[in-house]
Amino acid sequence: MEKIIIVGNNVAGTFTAQNIRFLNENVDIEIFTQESYPYYTRVKLPELISNKIQVNDLIVFKDDWYKDKKIKLNLNTKVTKIEADQKFLFIEGQNNPVSYDKLILALGSVPNIPPIKNARELVGKGVFTLRTIDDTLEIKEYLQNSNAKKAIIIGGGLLGLELANQIKNNNLDTTVVEFFPRLLPRQLDDECSFMLKEEIENKGIKVVLNAVTDEIIGNGFVTGIKLKDGQKFEADIILIQAGIRATIDLAQNSGLEANRGISVNEFLETSKKDIFAVGDCIEYKNQTWGIIPACMEQSKIVAASALGLRKIEYKGTTPKNTLKIVGLELTSIGIFDPSRDEGGSWEILKKADKKDCCYQKLVLKDNTLKGAILFGDNKAMSFVYKKMEQDVTREELMEILELYLYKCSNCGAEYDESKMEILFKALPNDWKCPKCKQLKEGFKKI
Repeated sequence: MEKIIIVGNNVAGTFTAQNIRFLNENVDIEIFTQESYPYYTRVKLPELISNKIQVNDLIVFKDDWYKDKKIKLNLNTKVTKIEADQKFLFIEGQNNPVSYDKLILALGSVPNIPPIKNARELVGKGVFTLRTIDDTLEIKEYLQNSNAKKAIIIGGGLLGLELANQIKNNNLDTTVVEFFPRLLPRQLDDECSFMLKEEIENKGIKVVLNAVTDEIIGNGFVTGIKLKDGQKFEADIILIQAGIRATIDLAQNSGLEANRGISVNEFLETSKKDIFAVGDCIEYKNQTWGIIPACMEQSKIVAASALGLRKIEYKGTTPKNTLKIVGLELTSIGIFDPSRDEGGSWEILKKADKKDCCYQKLVLKDNTLKGAILFGDNKAMSFVYKKMEQDVTREELMEILELYLYKCSNCGAEYDESKMEILFKALPNDWKCPKCKQLKEGFKKI
């Protein structure tokens, strides 16, 4: 019977195993992972710190799931080397190598620690990264034992902001320092990012933008940070959430081609026969992804490829995120902030309601939906997901965003909400028609 080994039980590895089993009931599937837990969701890890949830709540697939699917899971198991020509693996602490017919590397990624002075030296002594359950438990223990009062989160990405929210819920004075001039630069445009910043600051979390951390201050234990512009901030704990790096050491040391990630082709095959790679650890056409939708999409392709079906080719994944950030719904998908360089006739429909912290933006190119931001109101999400990269009309989009056209009953001038910064209802009562000075009440919705 053919034996497929998967290294890694993250989202890419686990769903690859599930997809292989869906396509083939007989093949042997075995997963090796350094993790101490079956597959769990990383998105909710910060909630573990504030005791909002317990470890068991994070675990998505319990032991029964693996038994039902006939998947053998080996926890606390480190693969140290791959012998590609002989088709076997070496396991730390085991004398006998393990053989395979097909091997799938789902090695995931590790937190990126920027080149900040003292950052690596003070890891575990007040400096932490958050990627696993064990990381989270270590942070939790440090908070309990150190009597920490002030926290700094380096990185204003999705996990960094959620982490800041949960740290604040632990009654710590919390500051986020972000290298870029706005929060969530990969998911939001300037206007929406500003709204999010205000919302986060309303929760009592300080936000410092354009902040390049130069040094972590501390002698044995953390006492604060110094920015490149000379500003200093005190801290008892520092959490670095500055992106991720693909895990490629095992592949590289075993002779597989790798650059920023493990090099794969359109069937997710590596440079060595019968070895495949999937998820955060791969690089395809000079690009890495590091997002859950890419892992899910790739897991279907690699499952088919490993079984010799090679039906589907990978074409890359459109960036998309749907999640709760500091308690607010956020969906970000595709090209949401087209630049002049991208050419073509772009059109943007936008609805911003700062009072209710809602922001909706749909991006069209040549009447095709290319991207969207939905923040604080996700009613349009299913429409957006269904219509991405498809033809849409402006009228359709206005209807979905509940944007309207108002006409002056005196001179016929139009107020098109999709092109204005302010919704018609939000205009002051004494607002007048720019053309004939007719009062607001003289306009009719059409």
